[in-house]
Amino acid sequence: MHTLRNFWRLARPFWLSEQKYPALLLLVATVLMTLCLVGINILTNFWNLHFYNALQDKDYQGFILGGLQFILLQIGTATFTVAAFHFQQKLTLRWRRWATRNMLDQWLDSQRYQKMKLTGADVDNPDQRIAEDIDLFIVKSLKLSLGLLTSVVSLFSFLHILWQASGLVSIPFAGQSVVIPGLLVWIALVYALLGTGFAFWLGRALPRLNFMQQRREADFRFSLMRLRENADSVAQYRGETVENLRFNQRLEAALENFWALVKKQKLVMGYSTFYLRSATVIPMFIMAPQFFAGAFSLGRLTQISAAFGEVHAAIAYLVEVFPELSEWKSVIDRLVGFQERLDSVEVESKVIVGQQSKGFHIKDLDIWLPNGRRLLTGFNLSLQPGDSLLINAPSGYGKSTLIRAITGLWPHASGSTAFDRERTLTLSQKPYLPLGSLREALWYPHPPHHEKDTALRLAMQQVGLQHLSEHLDQELDWAQTLSIGELQRCAFVRALMTRPELLFLDESSSALDSVNEARCYQLLKQTLPESILISVGHNASLEHFHWQVLELQSESQWEYRKANVGDAACQSRGDYSAIED
Repeated sequence: MHTLRNFWRLARPFWLSEQKYPALLLLVATVLMTLCLVGINILTNFWNLHFYNALQDKDYQGFILGGLQFILLQIGTATFTVAAFHFQQKLTLRWRRWATRNMLDQWLDSQRYQKMKLTGADVDNPDQRIAEDIDLFIVKSLKLSLGLLTSVVSLFSFLHILWQASGLVSIPFAGQSVVIPGLLVWIALVYALLGTGFAFWLGRALPRLNFMQQRREADFRFSLMRLRENADSVAQYRGETVENLRFNQRLEAALENFWALVKKQKLVMGYSTFYLRSATVIPMFIMAPQFFAGAFSLGRLTQISAAFGEVHAAIAYLVEVFPELSEWKSVIDRLVGFQERLDSVEVESKVIVGQQSKGFHIKDLDIWLPNGRRLLTGFNLSLQPGDSLLINAPSGYGKSTLIRAITGLWPHASGSTAFDRERTLTLSQKPYLPLGSLREALWYPHPPHHEKDTALRLAMQQVGLQHLSEHLDQELDWAQTLSIGELQRCAFVRALMTRPELLFLDESSSALDSVNEARCYQLLKQTLPESILISVGHNASLEHFHWQVLELQSESQWEYRKANVGDAACQSRGDYSAIED
């Protein structure tokens, strides 16, 4: 029941969404085609009666007629099978598109993808859960539910045939022949229930092993991706031996779990194969005495045997699909875990980020760690258009965390800030360049303006990237193609083109030499004279490009002063604790 509740928790949003009516039509069409297939099976059961009677009676005309009927039944089977597949796949496509977009929206909304890393243990491999687990969940859910529907309908359709056939079986008892009503039905029921229970006992570890297999396969794949993304660094460290060892460790973990899974699957597979196939001969042995006594024909025996098989298969459906059922449960567990993590993320920052078109203000800003330890208390700041501030401190003093708190990305903070949120840009130490053309990467996160290509090429030339100006339409993994210095200069081009009112530079020139750093900052001051610049860094050279300095010192101290002015010009002091970068 717990798994069914989790299933409905995942499925319910789609079936209550704006897609519910077209999805319901597709589901009804799929169910109708499935019921038609059950009808074909019932007709085939009666065909067995007449065809094998014709063989027993050596009725050639009946044999030919049975052959033609068989062809028509196969055409019907093929038609309804293809139609059911068509409607089921269309429903799968519509459901997956909606479910994937819905989960992507939740993941991206309010920067959950980033805050999940800051507010507790991150979920392993969210990319797999969104890209693969959603697809598996939908495919398995439709397949298992339609299979269950087919089994239930088949059960009640063939029960009548089997119940009537039970009247032909008499058991000698105390010198008399006793007929037990529905004997074959009860035998099928008991056989199926016992077999199903034993199959579940044999495969009780499969859901856990499937869950672990998906995780370990994803971990192995992710480690390979990490090498590709950091190929230059690994090559410079000559870390191939260590990386190879890590790959092999993760591969072995996946293969060990895979083999444990195979051993369990072998037990379930061997048992279920014997169990399901043996059901076809049970009614023949039960009815053999009456058949050889001439109580009924070969066709009747074949019909009863087929009906018994259908009833037994319907009751034992869970045995047949148990491996898939365990995989389905593990997929549900993974998706529910991801959904619960998304729901638990504290998306609303305690820092009130207000909107104003001009200027930048911080009031009563407090920052603390997740355990409640205070890091910064009662910080206030006011900057006007054209002002510039350098936040200076050695590495590890939390300069980047201060920027996160100001912009509302650090959940462990309170107070208020006010600035033009729509026209704010942050340049990080390692800029992000998305997949696509270089033009799209330079304009990110805004759509490219082709009519401004002349200005774009000029900006690239000014920062020393003129050699890339002829590759604006080329699509590459630019983040891996360019050096870190080129990436940082691309970020400066992005700032020059988007012209933000407020620009955060989080060690965004750390990979540049002094000449290029000075050139980029001078371009910002000349091109964006009314923009507010807030830089984070520990290089003394940056002070020349800013009016004011916030200096984070050791032992919980901070100092706010005018740039290039001695201690006598110190304006204010306060408590500060080291914040992790």
